[in-house]
Amino acid sequence: MAKIKINIDGQEITATAGMNIFEIAQENGIDIPHLCYDERMKPYGACGLCVVEIEGMPKLARSCATVATDGMVIKTNTPRTTVTRKAALSLLVSDHRGDCRPPCVLACPAHTDCQGYVGLIANGQYEEAANLIKEKIPLPASIGRICPHPCEDECRRQLVEDPVSIAALKAFAGDYALKVGSVLPEMKPPTGKKVAVVGAGPAGISCAYFLARDGHSVTIYEAMPAPGGMMRYGIPQYRLPKEILDQEVHQLERMGVEIKYNTRIGRDLSLDYLKDTNDAVFLAVGAWQSTGVGCAGEDLPGVLGGIDFLREVAMNNKVEIGKKVLVVGGGNTAMDVARTAVRLGAEKVSVLYRRTRAEMPAEDIEIKEAEEEGVEFIYLVAPQEIVGDEDKITSMVCQQMCLGEPDASGRCRPEPIPDAFSTFEADTVIAAIGQRVSITDMPGLALSKRGTIEINPNTFETNIPGVFAGGDAATGPKIAVEAIAQGKKAADVISSMLMGEMKPYVEEIVARQEDITEEDFADREKIARAVLEVMPAAERKDNFRAVTFTMTEEVAEKDAARCLECGCRDYFECQLLKYLNEYEIDTTEKPGEKHKRRTEEDHPFIERNVDKCILCGQCIRICDEIMGITALGLVNRGFESIVQPEFELPLKESACISCGQCVSVCPTGALLEKEAVGKQVPVDLDGTDSVCGFCGVGCNLVLESKGDKVYRSLPKMDVEEGLLCSRGRFGLAHINDEARLVNPLTKTDAGFEETNWDDAILYTIKKLQSIRAIYGAGSIGLAMSPRFTNEEAFLAKKIVEKFDDVVPGSFSLTSLSGLADILGYDGSTTGYEELHNADLILSVGLVAENHPIMGIKLKNAAAGKSKLVSINDCKTRLEEWATTSVNPENSIEFFKGLLKALLEMGYIKKEQVAKTTTGFEGLEKYVQSATIDESIKNIAKIYGDAAKAVIVIDEDSVTSGVIKLLAAMAVATGKIGNAQRGLIIVRSKNNSQGLLDQGFTTTAAELINQLEAGTLKAMVIIGEDPVYLDDAYAGLLSKLDFLAVGDMVKTKTADLADVVLPLVSYAETTGTFTRSDGKVQNVQEAIHPLTGYSNFDLLLAMAQRLGYAYQDLEDVQAAMASNTVANKGGFATADGKAHLVVPEDLVAFKERVFSDTIEINFDKFLTENEIKS
Repeated sequence: MAKIKINIDGQEITATAGMNIFEIAQENGIDIPHLCYDERMKPYGACGLCVVEIEGMPKLARSCATVATDGMVIKTNTPRTTVTRKAALSLLVSDHRGDCRPPCVLACPAHTDCQGYVGLIANGQYEEAANLIKEKIPLPASIGRICPHPCEDECRRQLVEDPVSIAALKAFAGDYALKVGSVLPEMKPPTGKKVAVVGAGPAGISCAYFLARDGHSVTIYEAMPAPGGMMRYGIPQYRLPKEILDQEVHQLERMGVEIKYNTRIGRDLSLDYLKDTNDAVFLAVGAWQSTGVGCAGEDLPGVLGGIDFLREVAMNNKVEIGKKVLVVGGGNTAMDVARTAVRLGAEKVSVLYRRTRAEMPAEDIEIKEAEEEGVEFIYLVAPQEIVGDEDKITSMVCQQMCLGEPDASGRCRPEPIPDAFSTFEADTVIAAIGQRVSITDMPGLALSKRGTIEINPNTFETNIPGVFAGGDAATGPKIAVEAIAQGKKAADVISSMLMGEMKPYVEEIVARQEDITEEDFADREKIARAVLEVMPAAERKDNFRAVTFTMTEEVAEKDAARCLECGCRDYFECQLLKYLNEYEIDTTEKPGEKHKRRTEEDHPFIERNVDKCILCGQCIRICDEIMGITALGLVNRGFESIVQPEFELPLKESACISCGQCVSVCPTGALLEKEAVGKQVPVDLDGTDSVCGFCGVGCNLVLESKGDKVYRSLPKMDVEEGLLCSRGRFGLAHINDEARLVNPLTKTDAGFEETNWDDAILYTIKKLQSIRAIYGAGSIGLAMSPRFTNEEAFLAKKIVEKFDDVVPGSFSLTSLSGLADILGYDGSTTGYEELHNADLILSVGLVAENHPIMGIKLKNAAAGKSKLVSINDCKTRLEEWATTSVNPENSIEFFKGLLKALLEMGYIKKEQVAKTTTGFEGLEKYVQSATIDESIKNIAKIYGDAAKAVIVIDEDSVTSGVIKLLAAMAVATGKIGNAQRGLIIVRSKNNSQGLLDQGFTTTAAELINQLEAGTLKAMVIIGEDPVYLDDAYAGLLSKLDFLAVGDMVKTKTADLADVVLPLVSYAETTGTFTRSDGKVQNVQEAIHPLTGYSNFDLLLAMAQRLGYAYQDLEDVQAAMASNTVANKGGFATADGKAHLVVPEDLVAFKERVFSDTIEINFDKFLTENEIKS
C-alpha cells in the first residue's frame, strides 16, 4: 500500500495511506483522548474528545474520522484542544449520574476503600480485606477499635435502617490478619535513601510504613518508651488493648523500620542532625499538651489535664484521684477519662458538659457504656471556679447554661443564665476539653499562631528544605485516622521527591450523587445492624480488660452483606473518570436537569445503568458490527436519548446472546458484568492470561481474581478477535461454588466420610491393583472429561496403563469423527489463521450457535475475500452473512448428493484420486443412489470452483458419517493438505483434541457396552456425570466392584462412588490445552487450588505411587513431547494414502449432549434463566 508522511506533535511519521489520524497516533505511541473509539469498529466520533489541530485548517478535526493525507502537520495537545475537550467532558458528566467512590470512602480521611473491604468480608475473604485496608491504614485492628467512623455517618444504609458496622468490620479484618500471621506488603527494591521520622504515633507509623514499602530506609525517633503516640497513651487499654497495637507496629520492624525509643528531638538529637544525616525528615510529634479548664483555680493541685491523666495511667504510674472526680468535657476523651477514673476506684465520677447530650461530640456507645458503669452526666454547666487550697481542691463552681442560636459547628451555642450557679464537690477535676501542640525545641521551624507546624497542604513541606510534617503537629488535634491519612499522603510526596520529582498530593476528582433519599432504597429489605458483644458493666468496671468483643465470622459476613454497593464497580477502569481528573473537570457544577431513571435489569450476567451512559455508541456498534446480533439500539433523540433493547424489552428477552462484548467496550459503568462472587464489590483485581475451559475454539482470556476467588473473565484484547462467548465470559460459578468438594470422601456403611489425601490416593491405587489381580487385563475403565489439560490426561492414561489393556475414553465422546481411519489422524488439517485467505468456507452444522466466536471468525472472513456457505437442517446464525445457505432434511443423502455432483461435474479427477486414496470405488458406488437437486448443484459448483476451500464442521451437531463424506470430498477434489485448504473440526470441549491426541478414543457407547457386558469391574470417572444423562447408567455403575470419581462437586455419579477425589477448575490449573485446529496453548493458574492439590498434583502423586519417576510438570511435558506426532501435512496412514470409507450413518445432524459436569451445570443455569447463548 502507498505510504504517506505526516508530522504529529513534532514527530515525523511514515504511515499507510488511508489510515485516520487517530490510528496513526495510536500506532506510534501518541495518546489522543477518546471515549468512543475501538479499532475493530467504524469511527463514530460521538465523544468529541479526539479533536486535533491540523495546520492550515481553521476548525479542529476529529482524529478518528479524519483520514491523514501526505504532508499533514498535526498537533494533539494545544490550548484549543484542551478547551474543547473540557467542554465535551463537562457536557458528558452533566448527565452522568453515579458515585465514582461511595460516600463512606469520601468521608474517611484516609479514603480507605470501605466498600471494597466490607464487600470482601461479605464474600468470606478476610485476609484480602485486611490487605486492602492496609493500602491506606497500616493498623486496621487498632484503628477499627477506636475510630469514631465518619464513614458510618455518611453510610447510605441509614436511609434503610442503620449504617453498616464499617469500623467494627475493619477491626475484624485486622484481628484476622494478626491471627493468621499478617503477610508483609509487597516491598519495592531498596532505593538507598534514608528518612528520619520523628514520632511513633499514628502519623509517624503511617509515614514510616509507606516509605519502607517504597524501598526507603526509615528510622523512627520516639520520645516515649513505647510506640503508638496517643493511641497508646491517650486511649485506655479497655478500648485498645496495647498487645494488639504492639503486634501491628511490629510489622514495621519486620519491614526493616528501626524505632529508637526514649529519644527526644532537642534533648537527645537536634533537628539539624537529622536533616544532615538523612535524605528527608518527617515530623509527627503530635499534640501532647492538655488544654486547661479556663477558670480560676485551674492551677491548684488535683486539677489534671485529660491527656496527662490518661498518659500517666497508661504508663502504670500512680495517680491519686480520691473518691469524687469531676470530668469537664463532652468528647470521647472525656468518656475515656471518666471510665478510667471508675476503673481506678473513684466512688463518684461526674461528667460536666456545657450543652445537652444531643450536642455531645462523644460517640453514643461511649456515653451509654459510661452510664452503665455508673458515670453521672450533668448538662448545661460551665466551670466558673475551682475551690481549694495549696494541698487539695474541694469543689468546683459552675455557671448554669441554656442553649441559644447555633454556632459555626451547627450546635446550639451555650449561653450563661445570669446569677445561676451550681457547686459540685470534688477531690479531682480533670479537664478533657482539648489538647494543644507544644514545640519549643526545633529552632528555625515556622509555627502558626496556634503553635502548629506550618506546612504546604499539598506537599507537607515545612519552611526548612527536606523537612516535612503532618498529623496533629501540623493540623492541631484530630482523630487518629486523620493523622494516619496525613502520614500516607506525606510518604507518597516524600517518596516522589526522593525518586527525583516531587508530586504534590492532589485530591481525586469524582462524580457523586447528592440527591439520594429513602425512596431510592424503598425496595431494600430491612436488616438489623450487627450488635457487638460487650462485657457486662459489672464485670468490666473494675478492670482494664477489653470491653468489646470482635465480631464472629458469621456476624461479620451478615453485616457486611448489608452494604448497598453505592460506589461504581467500574472505578478502577473508568475512562471517563480518568479524563475528568486529567482535565480537572468540576463535577460539582449543576448546569441543569440530570436524569434519574435507573433501569431494572434481571439479567444474571449483565447489569445496566442508563444514567451512567454517555451515549458513546460502542455497545450498540460492537453488538451489531462485530457480533451481528443488534440486541441494543438508540431510542429517542437529544437529551432523552437512551440505549436499550428493542421494544424496551429486558435484555435477556432481546436478541442478546450474553457474550458480554457490550460490557467490555463500555467506557463508564453503564454496562457491567455481574461478578462471579456473592457480594458485588469494586476491587483492583489481579489478571492472569489463560485459555477458556469450555468449547474447543480455545479463546484466550484474562482471569481476574482476588485472593482465592475468580471475579470475572475478560477477553484478551490483543489476541485474535479479542472476544468471548457467554461460556468463556460468564461461566465461572463453578470456581467459587460453595458446594465444592475440598477433602476426599470414602464411602462407609454410614455414608461418605472425609479422609486425607494420602489415604484416599493409597486406597484408590490398592483397590485398582486388587481388581486387576482378580479379574485380569481389561477389567478397569477410565472415562475423562476433555476439559482437563494435556498433562493431566497424559498422567491419567499412564496410571491406567499399569493395569493393562485399558483404552481410555470419555462419556463426552459420543462418536469418533472417522478422520483417523481416512487421514491417519483425528484432527483438523487447517489452522484458524488460514480462514481469512480462503476463497470459500463451507460451514456445516451449528457452528455459530455452539461456538459463537468461531462464528465470528467465519463472519469476519466472509466480510473479506471469502465466500461463506452454511449447511444445516435448520436455520443458523451464519445465514445472515453467508453467500449461500441451505437447510436440507436431516439425512445423509444431501451430502451423498454433493459428492456425486462433484463427480458428475468433473471436479473430481479419478486418475489423481486413484494415486492418493484407497476405497474410492466403494464410495463412488455408495453415492450413486443419491438425488441431486439445484441447491446441491449450486454448492458443488461453488466448492469445485474454489481454489482454496476450507470446510468447518461442528462436532457437536454433525454425525461422523457426514464428517467422513466431507473429508472424502476434500481429498477427492484435492482441497486438503495444502495451505488455506482442508478441514477444521470444531471440537466440543476445550481439550477434546488434546485427549484424542493422547489416545482417549473409547466412546460413550463403547463404555456402556463394556459395562453392560460386565467386562469392566472398576472404573475411574474424572469430571463427568453420565448418570445425569441417563439414570439407567446408575444401575450399571452400581454393579462395579469399585468406582472412583474425581470432580469438583457431588454429582449423581459421585453418589455411587466408593471414593470421591476433589478436583479443581481450569483457573487453578497450569498446563496446556489443544484447541480445535491443533494449536497448543498455555493455561495459567490464576488462584491457588482450593483443595490444596491441583489436578496435576493429584494425578502425579498417583503416578508416583505406581512407580513413575515424573517429578514435575516439566518432566511430564518432556515425556509428552517425545510421543508427539505431527497432525498436519500429508496423510498419516501407513501407505501415505487417504483411506476413504463408506459411512454407516443415515442422519446428518444430531443433538448436542453434555456429560462434563461444568457444562451440564452451566447449560442448566442458562436454561433455567431463559438465557440465549
